[in-house]
Amino acid sequence: MKVLAVSGSLRKGSSNTALLLAAKRIANDSLQITLADPIDRIPHFNPDLDTDSPPKAVQEWRRELKEADAILFSSPEYAFAIPGVLKNALDWIVSSAELYGKPVGLINASPGYGGASKAQEAFLHLLNVLTVKINDDCVLSIPSVNKKVDPEGNIMDEQTEKELKSCLESLERLIQDSKLS
Repeated sequence: MKVLAVSGSLRKGSSNTALLLAAKRIANDSLQITLADPIDRIPHFNPDLDTDSPPKAVQEWRRELKEADAILFSSPEYAFAIPGVLKNALDWIVSSAELYGKPVGLINASPGYGGASKAQEAFLHLLNVLTVKINDDCVLSIPSVNKKVDPEGNIMDEQTEKELKSCLESLERLIQDSKLS
C-alpha cells in the first residue's frame, strides 16, 4: 500500500517532517511511505491557470496524489490555521478531486501545549470539503513535539511512538476497507 507523506512545514529540521520520517520507520511492512517533495514547488493558486494544462508542478502534485493509495499529512499550526503553503497546495486539487474518497491520516504537531489543535480543526474541515476518507483513529495531535521527536525522526517518547503506530495501523485498515468497497 503506497502512502504519500506530505509535510506542511518547509523548515529545515521540521518536527512535522521528522514525524513523517518516524512514521516511515515504524510503519508495518505493508505500508510503503514516501515523503513528497516540499510543497513550495507548487505556484500560488490562480483559477485562471487551473485549466486542462495547469503548471507542471501542479501536474506532478496531482499525479503523486492520484498514484498513492493514501495520504499522510503532518502539519504545524501557524496563526491558529494550517500553513499557507499547504493550503495553497490543497487549493490546487479542489476542482481536480485527487483526494476524493482517498484514505487520509492527519498529524498535527506543535512545540506548544495545544498540539496544533486549532490547525487540526481547520484541516479536518478542509478535508471534509475535499471528501476524503478519514476517521478519528487516523487523526493525531502531538503537543510539545520538540521534546518527543528529534529532527532525524527518532521518537524519544514511548507514548508518542505508540500513538503514531496506532494512527498508522488505523490508516492501513482504512486503505484496506477502501479497496474492498
